[in-house]
Amino acid sequence: MEYINCFQITSLVLVTMIAIHYFSHKRLNNAENRNFVCFLAFSGVYVLLDMLSAVIAGGGSSEGCRMSALVLTLYYFCDVILTYGLFCYIRIITGRQKEKYKWLKTGWVVLPAAMLLAVTANLRTGWLFYFDQEGRFIRGSFHFLLYGYVFFFMLVIVAFMLLYGKTAEKEIRRTIWRFWFIEAACLFLQIAAERILLTGFGLSVGLWLIYLTMNNPGEYTDSMTGLFDKQYFDKWIGEKLYRKESFHLLAVDARNMKQINRIYGTRVGDQLLIRAAKGFREITDSVQIFRITGNCFLAVLDSLTDYEKARDGIEEFLKKPFFIENEKVSFHAAICGIMNAEKLEKEDSILSYIEYMISLIQNRQDTVLIQSDSKILEGFRYEQEVEHFLQKAVKEDLFEVYYQPVYSIKNQDFITLEALSRLKHPVLGMIPPDVFIGIAEKQGMISAVGCLQLHKVCRFIKEHEYIMKKIRNVKFNLSPSELMKPGYSHVLIGIIQGYGLDPGYFQFEITENVATEYSESFCTAIDDFAEVGIHMCLDDFGSGYANLNAVLRIPFSAVKMDRSLLSGVSSDPQTATFYRSIVMILQHMGYKVIAEGAETEKEVKLLEKWGVDMIQGYYFSRPLCEEKILEKIS
Repeated sequence: MEYINCFQITSLVLVTMIAIHYFSHKRLNNAENRNFVCFLAFSGVYVLLDMLSAVIAGGGSSEGCRMSALVLTLYYFCDVILTYGLFCYIRIITGRQKEKYKWLKTGWVVLPAAMLLAVTANLRTGWLFYFDQEGRFIRGSFHFLLYGYVFFFMLVIVAFMLLYGKTAEKEIRRTIWRFWFIEAACLFLQIAAERILLTGFGLSVGLWLIYLTMNNPGEYTDSMTGLFDKQYFDKWIGEKLYRKESFHLLAVDARNMKQINRIYGTRVGDQLLIRAAKGFREITDSVQIFRITGNCFLAVLDSLTDYEKARDGIEEFLKKPFFIENEKVSFHAAICGIMNAEKLEKEDSILSYIEYMISLIQNRQDTVLIQSDSKILEGFRYEQEVEHFLQKAVKEDLFEVYYQPVYSIKNQDFITLEALSRLKHPVLGMIPPDVFIGIAEKQGMISAVGCLQLHKVCRFIKEHEYIMKKIRNVKFNLSPSELMKPGYSHVLIGIIQGYGLDPGYFQFEITENVATEYSESFCTAIDDFAEVGIHMCLDDFGSGYANLNAVLRIPFSAVKMDRSLLSGVSSDPQTATFYRSIVMILQHMGYKVIAEGAETEKEVKLLEKWGVDMIQGYYFSRPLCEEKILEKIS
């Protein structure tokens, strides 16, 4: 029988082109890439041997039967290995290579091993194929087992995709299904029309699809810097963690990119990132570098020697200014070093830990190296536990409200209360408010926390409404993300009105940095509060870099001086003069001034002398639970 080889020639060309394109890009050494390289190599050999075996089988010559049998044996070897290789590739994509049971891992190897033994034994038995005395190719009695083996694994692949395919991305699932249908169609057509060799063609088309959608290194490359992106990092590092391989990390976070873009323009900023990325590649001498976010790079080093060399090299590299388009530009960065990062166990934990380390030095403006140690890791674990507990606290409403009274100098008594959130962990104890509130804001849970707390405050006032004859209002803190959320003001007003309370009982506090974020949603919220009679208080005045003009456009009735301004007033005359001057200016503009953080009698006497309207601090009272605050203000 004469076979038609045109499809196989096309297949060989296609496989060659895929190989050229694939190996022309840098790539990481992970299971998916290793499997693809093996798959690609065996596919090329398979197609070549298929062509040779077709020539041999169709030749019908008695000469060289032994060589013909050897070529066909190698061809069937490739057939067995490729089928199993495709199955292994599907297991990696669906995450099933991490089987818990060793016997199951071993079980998948038994059938391919048995088939390889059968193919090898065929040289003596002729059960699968043989050549007669005239050199013609004859199928053996058990030749059907080769087709049965292929069909079995094709069915297993279908089962795996149906059961576990949802763990893979949608486009990857589509590619696998297309590959399966193309190969199945080619296999059935070849069985129906034996002269046309199509299995190799189906295989090469499938490889082409896999390359374009799944194993194209360019797909995971950052277009600006040429580094790998975060998506590739997540895939690659997950495998290293699974294999328990030791590795070390260096993260570089550019802290002054906004300033550079504003002063020199984004063109210079982009060139700076490109230069930095090139420098990191040269220093580390590695392809294992990723651009995780717009301004954050991550290098993975396999040995401690390489790590220390790269760490010192990058630190020295960033100390020198860059000259870009005749501009001298400094690259200020946070360099975070983590040795034995595999101990973090999860890829999202690694990135969260890097983010945590960067936050520890966020106030530094120069290039700073921070090295992970047990103390930093302990702090991170603490935050992780708080974050986990916070979800439970929101779900089960485990928060408490404490109240700190505010003292009026004129009335010589407490005239307002500030509602403060508290959260107690069963093991860690009381969690600092700035910790759990910061995490709640980062995780998008602050609105839920705010609503839960406002319900508690409303319930407290409703049950003890008589205190409002003495107390002018209760101060309630709002976070930036709450105020920027469209319609959230109506939610808060609705909660207050739902308890039948006068909105005038409340005074909402916002910090000065929020007041400068003069967005449409923020302005609408302020107008909504003013319309129903809720007063506004500017909190932490003097703690940041407020745009005073923007602050003055908001109808505040009171301004609370940040406690940091009070530090040193009793010992430093210049600080005292500065504080007194601010109080005079604010009062002249019509604001009630509240001094926060008073702890000593000397501070209180100075504040009284300067005519501050109200004082809040530990000198008068710490924040108290409901029962004790009622006793305090009675």
